[in-house]
Amino acid sequence: MGLDHRQADNEELELELVREVVLARRRLDGIVLAALTLGAELLDHTSERATAARAAQILEAHAVDESEIARDPRCALRADIARDHERATRIGLAGAESEDARRRREQTTLLCEVRADLLEVVRRCRRFRFDSDAFADGIAEGLCAATDKLVDGADMATYRAWQRGMLLKLIEEPASSGPPRVMATVDAGAGRGPLTVEWDSCERRLALVARMARAGVSPVTICDRLLADLSVSSPLRYSVR
Repeated sequence: MGLDHRQADNEELELELVREVVLARRRLDGIVLAALTLGAELLDHTSERATAARAAQILEAHAVDESEIARDPRCALRADIARDHERATRIGLAGAESEDARRRREQTTLLCEVRADLLEVVRRCRRFRFDSDAFADGIAEGLCAATDKLVDGADMATYRAWQRGMLLKLIEEPASSGPPRVMATVDAGAGRGPLTVEWDSCERRLALVARMARAGVSPVTICDRLLADLSVSSPLRYSVR
């Protein structure tokens, strides 16, 4: 759906690299935590056999869940980076996260989760590629579930402004960490002044889905368009998510 072969190959190579990086990080973390746990218990063990059995239990408890990483490697990497920042904050190596930064991180995580869900739906529905009705039904069901998640993270006033479809201006604002935010000025409706909101948002994606659905666009096409939109975080620069 949507991507040519070269872009799809590049995407797969990039995902494989991210997957290996996350796996290596988590395996190292698991080994270190397992070693610390076993080291704290060594004096409690009376024999080599007991120590070996306990070591096996600890290693199993700290095993890496590879299925979670395979599902969405980029989302897993973002979660690891956020966890590292929280650890650094707890021990005083980094400043506390601002409320705005926390909200933006949570929204980005939600958007990545929705994208991963849709990719999984498409992968699962490919087995129905010779049954167009079953394929369309599966995509429609997955699209509804993804839309529900977007609703949970959306502000309805901002959503209604995006629903009008009147985009007046786009600008970039520097962020405390990461790439700059793209802020959009939209027409908020009669009797209200223009509203400045973030472009990379749940509300804009919800409005996109609603407009296409009202226009009678098929769920398969809506899914394709939404996936493409969720794959970028900025319309002003290269920003593959």
